[in-house]
Amino acid sequence: MWFLCVFFHRLLDYRRPEVEALAELFGAFQPVEEGSQATHPRSLQWKLPENHHIDSPFHFVNLPTEEIAEKIARRSMLIKGIYELWGQGTTHKDLEEAIRDFPDERKLPYLTPESSFRIVVDSFGKVISFQEQNEHIRGLSYIPFQGRVDLSNPDHKFWLMEIDDYGENNGLPPVVERRIFFGREVGVADRKLLPTYQLRNRKYIGPTAMDAEIAFLMANQGLAQPGKLIYDPFVGTGSILVAAAHFGAMTMTST
Repeated sequence: MWFLCVFFHRLLDYRRPEVEALAELFGAFQPVEEGSQATHPRSLQWKLPENHHIDSPFHFVNLPTEEIAEKIARRSMLIKGIYELWGQGTTHKDLEEAIRDFPDERKLPYLTPESSFRIVVDSFGKVISFQEQNEHIRGLSYIPFQGRVDLSNPDHKFWLMEIDDYGENNGLPPVVERRIFFGREVGVADRKLLPTYQLRNRKYIGPTAMDAEIAFLMANQGLAQPGKLIYDPFVGTGSILVAAAHFGAMTMTST
């Protein structure tokens, strides 16, 4: 299943590797049967939207199930969200045509009268005013939403995401074509845990520390989970071991 994966614009070289590691952690790769001569790839399929630079926050990734996609998004440090893409286009008219063509059997279960929903308007490299956001939401009236709007705790959350065309600008990846995406949220990152583990919020011994985000990123790439042993011989203030322990791993150091 292809999903739209939207990254935070930071630590660019680590974004796909972290997803690859979490995909392995959550069983995305088919195991090779004992005695079989067949081999299965241990990496994911990726695609970029048309005319997008590799540093773009928007990537398409092929994952076996929505459940695995949701788990990856929830645990990742560098993913903003993973979405079931209902449509994309260079204009809102193109987007409408794409959404109308998206199969009803994939859309209608999330548009029922008994369900609640919320639409979030987001952008990259530009600012969309509150008035423009409301206009964009009203422009989605062709989608047959039947449920009630719930801004606090909706059953389903939908995202309208937009990026304009521009050259290299303030360190952002160059984009040669405007793109608009609309999709259903499958999973989003839980970054609330980072402030809890920042050095100023916990007891430690030592003058230096690794940033909590980097520590959790390393724990993800190390596949930290219950039953794993994470050994850090140069523990410092323990940032890596704290992150690994948060995910249930046993930790050890020689210091």
